[in-house]
Amino acid sequence: MDPYIDPDALDPAHPLTARKLENLAAADDAHRRRAVVVDALPSKLTLQTTDVCNLACPHCQIPKEAKQAAMRPELLTSLRRLLPALIELHPTNLGEPFAWPHFRELCRDLERHGVVLDLTTNGTLLTPARLEWIAPIIRDAKVSFDGATAETFERFRRGASFSRVCANVRALVERLRRVRVRRPIVALQMTLMRDNVRELPALIRLAHELGVDRVKAYHLFSFRPELDAQSLMGALEEYEREVLPAALELGRTLDVDLQLAEPSGGDPASLEPTVCHLPWHETWIDADGAVLLCHSHGGAVAGHLTRFADAWNGPLYRRVRAAFAAGAPFGACDGCGMNLAKPSEHAAVPYDPGSFLSGRRPKGQVRWSGRMRQFQLRTRERDDG
Repeated sequence: MDPYIDPDALDPAHPLTARKLENLAAADDAHRRRAVVVDALPSKLTLQTTDVCNLACPHCQIPKEAKQAAMRPELLTSLRRLLPALIELHPTNLGEPFAWPHFRELCRDLERHGVVLDLTTNGTLLTPARLEWIAPIIRDAKVSFDGATAETFERFRRGASFSRVCANVRALVERLRRVRVRRPIVALQMTLMRDNVRELPALIRLAHELGVDRVKAYHLFSFRPELDAQSLMGALEEYEREVLPAALELGRTLDVDLQLAEPSGGDPASLEPTVCHLPWHETWIDADGAVLLCHSHGGAVAGHLTRFADAWNGPLYRRVRAAFAAGAPFGACDGCGMNLAKPSEHAAVPYDPGSFLSGRRPKGQVRWSGRMRQFQLRTRERDDG
């Protein structure tokens, strides 16, 4: 089963739940058989609803002035055909979901079709009214939180107020504790940089104070040379020898679940070879409706949302699945960390520092960072619709 899909979060009483579980079982079987053509539809979908954001974070992949892409609302008609089989949906990993004018309509569609929500937000727009949009459907709410002090937070989350976002997180936690169908997870999510890494233990304390369940922290992906200086790739020792051990101990003490960037230096032999679930279980839809293999798709487009069936079992998906079946993944799949399993959550892994920096990645290294690599933008100029 795809570890990024949580069927237990479904409402057992919803009339479409049985269909969703049957679809997931069919996808699991297709994955086991390495089927080239899949009868099941995706069980999880990442929908790039918008790049637009109300903040101007200096480390964002897209500068604020360039954030223009937004999905046309008429594409929701095509999306609705996928919802009866869909278990969960993640709206945008480039912009702020609440900044899309049609997000409320999307939430209503998800609730109507029994789909759960995997949400990443900057936390600034979590008004009481908007909490009611997401409360019936939310499974996982991740709030981007790049500092445990007001000074650091407001430096990296430009346009946000530390105290206001903390208050919004408290309200989110309180509202989601009243959800009865499932137990939603609330997390604070930090991008680790040279100027905030020492605040990771303090962020864990803050999470505990706010009633948050989890803290996630992953290395910065630098998309511009001027950001490379903030990367920890040339200065991992402090994080791995001091910050990480202290954070793990504090998480155990305060009972805050942690998902943190692993220490480097792991032996590739310690990683168990696996076969990525994504070509059988998940898909990505860009703002213009383009169907993409994943967030590290390398520029390959499978088709368009308006003709999803043709894309899902079209030439690109068939070629990718056949390559996995032959044990010879190609392109962005070759060397990706999604094809490896670590022995434990914070076990040391072999790093590929080039994947985190603005230059080109050297070939021949394990691309463990492919698990987290941000969205590819190479194909944004094309028009498939």
